[in-house]
Amino acid sequence: MPTNYDNEQRIIDEIHELERSSCLILSDDFESVNYQRTAQVLETIFAEDYLCRWKDNSKSQLPPDFINEIDSIMMEVMRIDDHSADGRNNPVLKREKEMHKELESIMSLFPNAKNVFCNPVTDLPTDEDHNYKFYYSSFQRTVRKHSSKIEKYRMNHPDKKLIFLVMDETSGIYFEAFDENTCLGRLHLPFFDNRFLNEFIDKDIDYLIFYSPFNHFETLQHHDELPRLVIFDVKHLKNSKMMQFIDYDESKMKSSEL
Repeated sequence: MPTNYDNEQRIIDEIHELERSSCLILSDDFESVNYQRTAQVLETIFAEDYLCRWKDNSKSQLPPDFINEIDSIMMEVMRIDDHSADGRNNPVLKREKEMHKELESIMSLFPNAKNVFCNPVTDLPTDEDHNYKFYYSSFQRTVRKHSSKIEKYRMNHPDKKLIFLVMDETSGIYFEAFDENTCLGRLHLPFFDNRFLNEFIDKDIDYLIFYSPFNHFETLQHHDELPRLVIFDVKHLKNSKMMQFIDYDESKMKSSEL
């Protein structure tokens, strides 16, 4: 039985339901043509007729995963998390599959259920269950794997803009601890993390969407919510005055899921 997001259409459906206020656009200045074009790309998923625009192309012999003929855009969808060192031995996805399989026998009792979402618990130590090094490696490995196919995407669907959509299944958020004896630290913003950005900044893609639905965290005082979705105007990101990339110290990174 498939895991929570094996059906990539579910990811598109979830994004469609987001509030626009929970999204962040990273491009040129707000009033620039590039910014407005980036916003329009995001609007193709928010549009009421998004299902007519974005067609599932995953079973086709001519990838990527979704094609939008109306707006002349194509999109490749990928998933990352912070549970696996090599992308193969993933205890959370393994448990998730087991839970879905256990539910198969009773799903006939709920004929109207469209989606089943499982929240697996591994009981592993925090550093084995939520690990920044695994998190970055997952992003690096996944983006590079799909980047190797960009030329094929371009050849299959010429004259279309290309989006990479990264579904971040990490729960909670990371912070860079000031020292071992306090709970104080600098919040990790993956969309400003220099290491993450360097993985796609020079790739031949037009936009990257970073979707993080589970980046909730608690603090003693009130804090603003992090964006659930960030869309990067990759072609113009290097020259954007809005961006201030951050170099985080991997050895000090801790998960908020303590």
